[in-house]
Amino acid sequence: MRILLVSYYPLPYTGGVWTFVSLLKKSLEDLGYSVDVLSHTPDTTKYRIIGQEHEIEIDDISPYIKEKIVREMPSLPVNSWIYNVEVFRYSLELSAAYYNLQQYDIIHALDVTAARAMSRVKPPHVPLVTSALGNLSRDIFFTLKTMHRKKTDQELRDTFEYQYHKTLEHLGYQSSSLIHSPTRWMRDNIIDNFSISPDRIMTFSYGLDIENFHKNSIEHPIIGPKKGKKVILFIGRLVYLKGVHHLLDALALLKEDRDDWECWILGKGELQWELEEQCKKLELSNLVRFLGISNDVAHFLREADIFVHPSIHDTQPYSVMEAQLAGLPVLVSNTAGLPEMVEVGRSGLVSSVGNIHELYYQLKYLLENDILRKQLAECTKEWAKKRWSLDTMVNNVLSLYKQAKTLETEDPV
Repeated sequence: MRILLVSYYPLPYTGGVWTFVSLLKKSLEDLGYSVDVLSHTPDTTKYRIIGQEHEIEIDDISPYIKEKIVREMPSLPVNSWIYNVEVFRYSLELSAAYYNLQQYDIIHALDVTAARAMSRVKPPHVPLVTSALGNLSRDIFFTLKTMHRKKTDQELRDTFEYQYHKTLEHLGYQSSSLIHSPTRWMRDNIIDNFSISPDRIMTFSYGLDIENFHKNSIEHPIIGPKKGKKVILFIGRLVYLKGVHHLLDALALLKEDRDDWECWILGKGELQWELEEQCKKLELSNLVRFLGISNDVAHFLREADIFVHPSIHDTQPYSVMEAQLAGLPVLVSNTAGLPEMVEVGRSGLVSSVGNIHELYYQLKYLLENDILRKQLAECTKEWAKKRWSLDTMVNNVLSLYKQAKTLETEDPV
């Protein structure tokens, strides 16, 4: 079986999508399948199949696309946000068509934008499945919230940018033979907000290469905690929806009670300067360390005592999975798919989104109870080994492909 994985977004790129793609590709190839990955290049100037020499320069094909956009949508400002999305998604369509899609038995879109693009150019007999690795319209909402802090939520939802992406998300789901949802929350969201029949959705978790998780981690310390300090660790992009600003507010409360801790923030993003300024105002600069990004996440997990993920919205972040596999008690917020990742009291704790007092109490509780923290750590590790099996994920993906091929033969979407 020949499989094409397709991403509208750049790959490789730090984050959960690339982790999912790289693990799935390797696992399927180990089983004897042929797997190609078509995506944007990291510099966003080309689309290409990773590892193949020929790349499609967007500048070479965009004049035709831009002419079509101006003709069909004359009121759309040139070089506006939506204008550029249109250029890129039509570039993906033309690039995909160049690579002879007849050769594939399955096309697997990694986002709804790619799903819509591929549905328009794929051969009728080739099934298209989509993994709902994120919630496009919700992500756009929080991007807009970062850009327009004074607008109300309803005003943001009424914007052309939000409505455009919600429509694109709807079309992507409607274009797919079957949809993979990593969480029950995402499944319900797709059914309720995009009118997709439940029998077109398969729900199963991501997986991790548990056996090799620690193998690439160097043994000598890159960085260690200050003497007598326990480490609270956050890993993720420094953007509004990750809720790091709420974590800092909770740490300011914690500082008033105890100083036997420090917080490591591993990641980068558009809000780093703003978060560093928040630390200064809260007098946390000597307790919070911004460490950038690292290829050796396992090292930082090994050095930490507590993992915290205070996101305002998240589906099923790999950082939480990795923290659990490393044996860390995890604190997550009760948004989207996050509560499904924790068995409260056994593999972690859950607080209300944005409730800095709940998060403060949970951090304080774990810091002052060494025995409980260690018990949680042991339970978490065993729980994660069973929950995040890569073999189980791959078997579920193959089942998804098999069912999609059957559906395409019987009654194409």
